[in-house]
Amino acid sequence: MNLLQLKYFVGIAHHGSFASAARALFVTQPSLSQHVKNLENELGVALLQRNARGVRLTDEGRELVHHATAILERLEAARTAIRDASAAVVGSVTLGVPPTISELVTVPLILRVREELPGVSLKVVEGMSGYVLNWLQEGRVDLAVLYDVQGTQGITTIELYQEDLYLISPVGEGRRRKTASFAELPGTTLVLPGEHQGLRMLLETLAQQQHVDLQVQVEVDALSQMRALVEAGVGCTVLPLWAVKEALAHGTVRAQRIVAPAVQRTMSIAYSSERPLGKAERALIERLQEQLKAPR
Repeated sequence: MNLLQLKYFVGIAHHGSFASAARALFVTQPSLSQHVKNLENELGVALLQRNARGVRLTDEGRELVHHATAILERLEAARTAIRDASAAVVGSVTLGVPPTISELVTVPLILRVREELPGVSLKVVEGMSGYVLNWLQEGRVDLAVLYDVQGTQGITTIELYQEDLYLISPVGEGRRRKTASFAELPGTTLVLPGEHQGLRMLLETLAQQQHVDLQVQVEVDALSQMRALVEAGVGCTVLPLWAVKEALAHGTVRAQRIVAPAVQRTMSIAYSSERPLGKAERALIERLQEQLKAPR
C-alpha cells in the first residue's frame, strides 16, 4: 500500500466511477483498476462493487476511505508546514473581532502588522460575538478573538485572560456604590444585545441559575448604540470596564462591578481545528497574544 494508491482510491470513491476519477486525476482507467486490484489483493477484501452507474463502496472500502483521507490531509498539512517554515511570512489573514475588542486592538494591530509583517495582508471584520463565531465556523474568517468559546466543536482556542463585567448606568441613576449585586439586575431596565449573542446568553444563563428574570427593555447588536442609549438615560447595560473608559472619563456613565455572583468571561483567540494554520496566521496569533493582555 502506498500514497499514490490511496490517492487514486479516494478519488474513485469521491467521483463515484472509474471514468470520472480518471479524467480528474489525469490517469487511464486501466491504471486505476490495477491500483485498486493491488490494494484489494494486499488487504484480502473487496473495496468496490461495480455497477451500471459506476462503483459503490463496500463496508471495508468506506473504512479505507476514512483512514486514507486522514492520511492524505496530514500529508498536505506537513507539506504546508514545511513550505511555511522555509518561506517568508506572506499571505492574507482575515480576523474577526467583536466591537469591544475592535476598539482595543484593530488600529494598533494593523499598524504593527504593516511595520513587522509587510508580506501579510490583514483584513479585520467586526461583528457581535455570535456572528463572528458563525463566520469562523463557515471559514469566512481565519482567526477570531471571542469570549467563552472553549469546548466549541471544531474550534481550537488559546485563552488570554478573564475579565469582570460591570453594570453601566446613566449618571442620573444615583448608583454610587462600587459594586452591584446580580440580584439587582432584575429590577433594572437593561439595554442588551439579542438573545443569540454571547453576552446576552451569559447573562440569561446566570439569571436562570439565580431564578430571576432580566428586564431587557431594548435589544441592539451594536456597542456604540448600547453606550449611547445608556448615556441618554434609556437604561443600563453590562460591559467590561475598558469598553466605557471614555464615557467614564467624561462623566456620562457610572460603572459598578457585578458581584454575588461575579459576572466574568474568558477572552480567547480562536481558529478552526479542521484547517492547518499557515505561517501568517501563526505570526498574527503571536502578536495578538502580546497585545491582548488583561487591561489594567
